[in-house]
Amino acid sequence: MGLRDRLIAKAMTNLPDHRSALVEALGPDDELLGFTFGTPVAFETGSGTGFGTARLTGLVINKVSEQVSKARHISGDSGSIARTLPRDAASRALVISDRGLSIWDFGPTSQTFPPSRQVAVARQDISSISRTGQSRGGYVKIRVVFSDESFFDYRAAEHALYAEFWPAVDSFA
Repeated sequence: MGLRDRLIAKAMTNLPDHRSALVEALGPDDELLGFTFGTPVAFETGSGTGFGTARLTGLVINKVSEQVSKARHISGDSGSIARTLPRDAASRALVISDRGLSIWDFGPTSQTFPPSRQVAVARQDISSISRTGQSRGGYVKIRVVFSDESFFDYRAAEHALYAEFWPAVDSFA
């Protein structure tokens, strides 16, 4: 195990028990199969900083970047499942359970308990969840395709703490 892995493992020992919190939040009728943390690839940028022309230029660049990213990483018409998902840059738990896919918010530092459910998509409304093959810095891009043929891309954490996530995804097939 390299230095990076040892440092990550040490930091992870101090994390709160997200799994238990999710099991409790889902309740006895919806078994947790696996989860990871992720952020939308096509997240909405903030309002920018600066003054005068610099601020305006930053806002324009942010909006153009958002549109290009959204075109590549989100599909579907207005009202499609993918278009209803949150796009802010917050890291949230992506949960696979018996009932489907849900997205849970543990707050800005991932330590707010109990978590709040942001979105729930029924299992029958999910066509596939797959890796896009692109990974960097402990994250992999995944694509969730919905029954209405819309899709949404996430950057999902890959770590031993979330080892149940991919077997849970495979159970959807």
